[in-house]
Amino acid sequence: MIRLLKYHFLVLLCGLLLLFSYYFFSKEVKRGFMKETDFAVTVKLQEKINTSKRLHLVDFIGNVFEGSTFIAGPWMSMGFLGFLTIAAFVNLKKKTINLRVLLIPVLFGLLVFGEIYGKSVVHHPSPPFFMIKNPTTIFPKYYINEAYSYPSGHAARAVFISCVIYFLLTMNYLLRDKRKKLLIISGLTGYVLLVSISRIYLGHHWLSDVIGGGFLGGSFGIIVLSAL
Repeated sequence: MIRLLKYHFLVLLCGLLLLFSYYFFSKEVKRGFMKETDFAVTVKLQEKINTSKRLHLVDFIGNVFEGSTFIAGPWMSMGFLGFLTIAAFVNLKKKTINLRVLLIPVLFGLLVFGEIYGKSVVHHPSPPFFMIKNPTTIFPKYYINEAYSYPSGHAARAVFISCVIYFLLTMNYLLRDKRKKLLIISGLTGYVLLVSISRIYLGHHWLSDVIGGGFLGGSFGIIVLSAL
C-alpha cells in the first residue's frame, strides 16, 4: 500500500515538474530564447524533405503530415477524448463506475487553459507565410495564420491523448504483456513525434512551440497516469 502511494506521489510530482518546466520555458521563449534555432530547424527540415532523393514524393509526405495532425485537432481531440471517457466510465460487464476517468476531461480543460495562457502571454510570432506548406490533402483543413504560435496545441494534445490511451489500456489490464506494452509505447511515441515534426515541416509552428506543447501535454498527461 505504501509502495503504491509512493508511486502515485512520484508520478504526480513528475507531472507537476513538467508543468513548472512549461511555465519557465514559456518565460524564456518570451525573451527570445531559441529564436535563431527555431528558424534554422524549420529551414533545414523543409529543405531536407523537399530535396531528398529518397523522399521525392513531397505531396504524399505533406498529406501524411496533414493527416497525422487530424486527431490532434482541437475539435476532433475533444470528441475523441469525450468518447473514451464515456466508454471507460461505465463497465457494463462488471456493472461498476470508474470515477478516475473523470480526470480526463478536467485535465484536458486545464490543458486548453495552459494553451490560452501561452498564446495570450508569451506572444511568440508564428512562422512567416512563405514557410507554410499547404499541399492538397484528403483531410479538411481551415488554416488560420495566427499571430502567435506558442505553444503548439497539436503537440500538447497529441502527448495528452497518448497518455490517456496508455492510461485506459493499463487500467483495463490490457498491457500486462511486456511486449504489448513496449509495442503500444513505441506506437504512441511515434505518433507524438510524427505530429510534432509535421507542425514544424508544414510551417505552422516553431521547434520551441512544439517543445512547449510537449511540456504542457506531458504534464497533464502524466497527472492522468498518477491515477493508475
